[in-house]
Amino acid sequence: MRAIPWLLSLSLLGCRPPPEAPAELEELTAWLFEKVRDGSDEELTVGVDNLDAWLDRHFDEATEGYTVDNLSEAVAGEADGRDPDLSDLVGASVATVLSGSLTEVERTHLLANQMKVFEGEYNSFDRTFDGDPSCFVDQECATEGARTQSVNNYPLGLELGVDFRTEWRWIEAADGPTVVYRTWLRRPADVNVDWLAVNYQYFVGVNMPHNGKTRRLQTTWIAASLGDTPVPEDMALNMVVDGMVGSDETLNEWLTGE
Repeated sequence: MRAIPWLLSLSLLGCRPPPEAPAELEELTAWLFEKVRDGSDEELTVGVDNLDAWLDRHFDEATEGYTVDNLSEAVAGEADGRDPDLSDLVGASVATVLSGSLTEVERTHLLANQMKVFEGEYNSFDRTFDGDPSCFVDQECATEGARTQSVNNYPLGLELGVDFRTEWRWIEAADGPTVVYRTWLRRPADVNVDWLAVNYQYFVGVNMPHNGKTRRLQTTWIAASLGDTPVPEDMALNMVVDGMVGSDETLNEWLTGE
């Protein structure tokens, strides 16, 4: 936490203490998901700086993935408005480093043709932004949002049609401008097999500048079932972590031109 901004706040606001945020990963990820839209800049700055400090201590372990399972139904329901039943929810976080700068990463995420970036991973990809995504990438707009409808390809011919909402936000953290963002399914996925159902999925990401590259923590929570049976937790967690890592490997190939 940087001294000047909060000292200035103390002088202007009658000794109000600086905001607090969790310091440990499991509590912090759910807290960040909740705060992306309505949290103050000061709160999110503290949260991002706490995450940065946590990654400094645990990065190597975090590249293998951590189980996180405390996203509450109240927080999830506030985002998607669906009164969700999350009794079978599982979640995982994973840390990666992307070769591009943060600006290059955000330009790729928001402005590039996603069917080219992630070639073969989509049958279709249609995204409608709330405003001008270039304004966000150029840091002239602090927030952006979008609705995406896509058909995603998976091994063994599996296809998932998804309709999800994304919210992005710039935060001025100790290491510089940082992007926090979250997504959620607006409705259950359309799956081309009758033995799998994906009812809820939530995600929060933090993209941070780091030594000229982008250090990233992604967290996904998912509630899925095989027929009437929840997907076994170990299987679901491995799928979530492998999906996030694999996506970043593809993104790195695009950023490096390989």
